[in-house]
Amino acid sequence: MSTFPRGWFVISWSDELAKGDVKPLRYFAKDFVLFRMDGVATVLDAFCPHLGAHLGYGGRIEDGGLRCPFHAWSFGTDGHCKSIPYAKKMPRNTSVTCHAVREFNGAVYMWHDPEGAGPAWKIPVIAEYGTEDWSDWNTNCLEGVKTHPREIVENVADSAHFPTVHRTEVSEFENEYVDHKATQRTKGVARPPKGGVDHFEIEATYYGPAFQISHMAGYLDSILLMAHTPIDETHLDLRFAVSLKKSGPKTEQFAQFYAENLRLGFHEDITIWEHKVFRDRPAICDGDGPIGRLRTWYRQFYEPRG
Repeated sequence: MSTFPRGWFVISWSDELAKGDVKPLRYFAKDFVLFRMDGVATVLDAFCPHLGAHLGYGGRIEDGGLRCPFHAWSFGTDGHCKSIPYAKKMPRNTSVTCHAVREFNGAVYMWHDPEGAGPAWKIPVIAEYGTEDWSDWNTNCLEGVKTHPREIVENVADSAHFPTVHRTEVSEFENEYVDHKATQRTKGVARPPKGGVDHFEIEATYYGPAFQISHMAGYLDSILLMAHTPIDETHLDLRFAVSLKKSGPKTEQFAQFYAENLRLGFHEDITIWEHKVFRDRPAICDGDGPIGRLRTWYRQFYEPRG
């Protein structure tokens, strides 16, 4: 697959983008600028239409606009140039492309579509997020992982790798594919990298090709938000956040321990992802899980809209 898929992609945790922040981004082999003005997270194409300065390096929020660091042209959250301090007449073609952005569940999402079309589905709200019964997110970002997003998505269907890579005994495993959603339901016993034994039950759903929300019942009930966003054809940022159902004063300590186990678990996968090749026609056996169905579902995000 030589293009990037259509979907919602996490580009930042909300608490990483304070009021007035301006940050450069590089995703989908393109440059963008992310900023927060009047409490709203906004993504524009990076380069000023004037003489091409990158708005994310030295740009600042000032007088209700994003000021270019080169000649102080000011842009609104819609990408339109609002003012040029030394111009008597506004020239044509002064806008910067603005991208659809939503902020839910403590994360900033950007819509990407190779055809330039708008969002095709909504981001689900995690009902437990921000409530008093659940801990705050414990967030992580593994930057520049050398792999293609499809390698991560295939974990939805790959039941056979769990005991080998993650020391997990799977007793029940099923997949469901409906429109833009792919769900994995799993029961088993996990032996995390840092020790312990956990009898668990997980329902994990991808909403499009780029982020997954998991609800897990086990020693502690937890919610996991996992997202991967391609930087270019061969690298991506892998983000994950965990929240635990509160069970006493040590919940935050458990959340940190849980997040560290997840980080170590992802690194076990990463070692394989970064050194494997992709088989278009793999030699699949009957215990491998529905990898073919997963690939058919995943392909829709690369195909032109009908």
